[in-house]
Amino acid sequence: MDWFHNLNKTTFNRNTFLFLLVLSLSLSLFAPPLESINQQVDPLPYFKDLLPETGSDSASLISVLHLPPPAIDSWNSREQLPSLRNFSSLVTNGQANTVSGVYVPGFLALPVVQQPTGNTGFVSGKPETVTQFQLAARYGVTGFLAHNYLAGNEFYRLMEGLKVFVINGDGSRDRYRINKIKEYQKLTPGSNWSHYIDLETGERLSTYELFGQYYQGDHHVTFQTCIAKNGIETWGLRFVVAEPLN
Repeated sequence: MDWFHNLNKTTFNRNTFLFLLVLSLSLSLFAPPLESINQQVDPLPYFKDLLPETGSDSASLISVLHLPPPAIDSWNSREQLPSLRNFSSLVTNGQANTVSGVYVPGFLALPVVQQPTGNTGFVSGKPETVTQFQLAARYGVTGFLAHNYLAGNEFYRLMEGLKVFVINGDGSRDRYRINKIKEYQKLTPGSNWSHYIDLETGERLSTYELFGQYYQGDHHVTFQTCIAKNGIETWGLRFVVAEPLN
């Protein structure tokens, strides 16, 4: 009986080996080439901070009250803001390919800082400071991030039709005009991969879809900050979009 048992065991092992060999050859024949696989990979999944947090649950709701915009006649006469020329000279740093400031006449004049390399979720904690979104820059979009209890509070005062000047480190300026303002509820506050509800249309969008709408496509400027509501500082997101002016 031992010889019969050993024979069955040998036959089983041989059959198993042949099955695995055939399976391996089949997979190699029908699998797409490695280059094809690499081409199908969307680069976005490698970045967890597609839409960085621009709010803090520890901040006071009082600090994010929406201020009314000034009258149109006073856009260029508000004494607390420097002139565009003076502001440009203040933020000039000699780096031609680096954004150093953003200016909206009568509304805001804010220096821009860069995210540390590879840290796409970084948002400056300094008051009166905007952070440029480096992941957006990879797609040819100028993204400005700010916490809603700091400089992001100023984003609530922006309106469609306003001019936006982006100042580069060499003192040159690019001109834009605000043409869209949208707000979204974040269904999972605090999560990097939430779904969002368009507060105007009720449309539901994924993180990928929202990123694509505001940080991909033709060149433009996007301001982003969080919406605070019901005691939650990261309840939603507000986007202000400005298109280039010729």
